[in-house]
Amino acid sequence: MTFFEISLKMFYKNIIRYRLYFLGCLMAATVFFCFASIFTNPTFMDGQTVNSMISNNIIFPSILAAFMLLVFVPYSYAAFLSAREQEYGILLSLGMSRRMSVQCLLLEGIVLGVLALGVSFVAGTCFSMIFYEIISQVIGITKLQWQIPCEAYIATALLYGAALIFAAVYFSVQLMGKRIRLLLLAPYRAEQKGWGYRWMKKYFPGYMGRHLLEVSLLVRHKKAWIARYCVSALLVGFVIYLVSFSAVFQSALFRDVENYCPYDLAYSEIYDKNKVSESNLKAVLNDYHVSVVEATKISYARDAAFNYLCVSEVNEKLGCSYRIPDGMFLNLFQYDLEDGYGHEIVEIPQVSLRMEDKGDKEYQAPGADAVRRAKSQMQEMEKEVNLQSCGSDIRILFNKNAALADHTLILNDDAFHMLKSNCNYSYGTMHLFKLQNWRESLPGILAFQDLLQEENELTSEEQQYFRADAKAERFQKARQSGQFGVFLFCFLEALLLMAAFLLIQFQITAEQEENRRMQKSLFMIGMSGSEQYRLFRFKNRMHFLLPLAISLVFFLPVNYKLGENVYHSGKLGCLAGLAASLILFFVIIIYNSCYSHWELAVLRRSKMER
Repeated sequence: MTFFEISLKMFYKNIIRYRLYFLGCLMAATVFFCFASIFTNPTFMDGQTVNSMISNNIIFPSILAAFMLLVFVPYSYAAFLSAREQEYGILLSLGMSRRMSVQCLLLEGIVLGVLALGVSFVAGTCFSMIFYEIISQVIGITKLQWQIPCEAYIATALLYGAALIFAAVYFSVQLMGKRIRLLLLAPYRAEQKGWGYRWMKKYFPGYMGRHLLEVSLLVRHKKAWIARYCVSALLVGFVIYLVSFSAVFQSALFRDVENYCPYDLAYSEIYDKNKVSESNLKAVLNDYHVSVVEATKISYARDAAFNYLCVSEVNEKLGCSYRIPDGMFLNLFQYDLEDGYGHEIVEIPQVSLRMEDKGDKEYQAPGADAVRRAKSQMQEMEKEVNLQSCGSDIRILFNKNAALADHTLILNDDAFHMLKSNCNYSYGTMHLFKLQNWRESLPGILAFQDLLQEENELTSEEQQYFRADAKAERFQKARQSGQFGVFLFCFLEALLLMAAFLLIQFQITAEQEENRRMQKSLFMIGMSGSEQYRLFRFKNRMHFLLPLAISLVFFLPVNYKLGENVYHSGKLGCLAGLAASLILFFVIIIYNSCYSHWELAVLRRSKMER
C-alpha cells in the first residue's frame, strides 16, 4: 500500500475534520463576497441613487468581514492541521519524507481551499440576490439595480488567496520543524490541573465533589481553552455591542429628525426659483389628504458665506427674544449638541458688509422710519460697514436647506434694512409649514417636489439646490438607514457568533480521540447512557456559556458608557444588550442539548467501528 493510498484512507476516516475546515473557509469567503458585491455596485455607492447616509453603512461591516476572512482562514487551517498532527506523525514514522508530507499537506489544504472558494462564489451570488431583494423590497431602496461586478469576484479571490497561501506555507514550515514523537503524542498532551482547579477545590469543595468528572473534562488543555475563551468572549462581546449600538443609533436617527426639523415642510424662494404660491401648495397637499395648519414666511439675505436674518422678524415669527445692539450681530448655530456628532462651534467675531449704491431704486421695507434712518446713515458711511459679534446662540429655529448658506447671522433691524436697501446681496424668503399629520404626508410631499422642479424648469441634479426640506422625507431616509444598518449588523452578528462557536467546535473536535477513550472508560465502569449525556452536556454548556458570561461582565459597562457619552442612551443600549444575551443564552442551551446527543452518538459509532 502506497502513502497516497494511506492518505486517502485517512481522508475518508477523518471526513468530519475536513468538513469543518471546508465550512470555515466557505463561510469566511461567502460573507466577504456578499459585502463586496454591495460596495462594488456603482448604483449603490452613487449618492444620487442611494442616500449617502445609507450607503456609508456598508464600509465598517465590509472592513470587519475582510478582517474576519484574513484571520479565520489561517485559523481554520491551523485547527485542521492540529487535529491531524498524529496522522502525519504515523506517516513519518512509516518512512514518508518530510518533504512529501508537506507536499501532501499543501495539496489537500489548497485543493479544499480552492474548492471552498468556488462554492463560496455560487453561495455568495445566491445570498447577494437575497441581499438585494431585502434592500429593495423590505427596506424600500427601489432604485438599486441588482448586479455583481467582476470587482467583487476579484477582490474576494485576491484576499482569500492571500490568506490561504500564507496559512499553507506558514503551517507547513511549522510541521517540518516538529519532532515525530511530538506529532504522535499530540492527542495525549492534556495539561495538568492549574491554579483555577485548586482554587475551586479549596473554596467550593462541595461543588467540586459533586461534579468531579465534569470539572476534569474542563481542566484539560487549559491554555488552548483559555485562548479560545478569550477570543470567543471578544467576538460575543462585539455582538452584544453591535446589538446595543443598533438600538441606540436607530433611536438617535429618529430623534435627530425631530430635532433638526422643527417644521414639517420648508423651502426657500430665491434666485427667481421656487416661486410657488401657498394656495398651489395647499392644493397639491389636499389631493393627498394633507392639510396645512401653520404657515410662516421669513425674509433673509445671503452671500457666499452667511445667511442674514432680521431680529424683529425672528422674534415675532419664530418665538425668540433676541436683543442685538446697533453695529452688532448674533451668531446662530443650528445644532443639537447631544446628537452624537462632533460640531465645530466657531464664533465669527466680525463681518464686513459691502455697500453698493443702487441709485434711485428703493426697497419698501416695513416701517418708513427705519428706511429713512438707514438712508441717512448710508450718506455718512464708507463703502464697507463692519459689524461686531455680540455673542452666539445654539438653537434650531428652522429646517436646513440646500439654498441656504452654512452660517447664519442675526442682525438688528437697522442693519438688516440698510443691507437689504443698499447692498448687492441675494434676497429670498423662507416658507415654513406645519402639517396636520406629517407622518402620512410623504406622497403629497413628493408631488410638491415634482411641482417645484416643473416650475423651476431644472434637471433633477440642478433641482437639488432648490429642493424643499420635509420631515417625512428625512424620516423615511432615517428609517431606511436604520433598517439597513440593523440588517447589516444582524448579518455581522451571525458571522461573529458562527466564528465564536466554530472556535470552540474546532477544539472539541481536536479532543475527540480523548473523549472517545474517556467515554469507553465510563462505559466500562457502568455509567449509563443518560449519565454520559448529562456529563457531555455539562462540558459543552460550560465551553459555550463561559464566553457569554465573560463578555457580559466586560462589555455591558462599556456599552453603557459609550451609549451614555455619545447618544445619552446608555440604559437603552444595556437593555438591548441584555435582551440579546438572554436570547443567545437560550439558543446555546437548546443547541448544546442537540449537539451533546450528536457528539455522544459519534463517539459510540466510532467505538463500534473499532
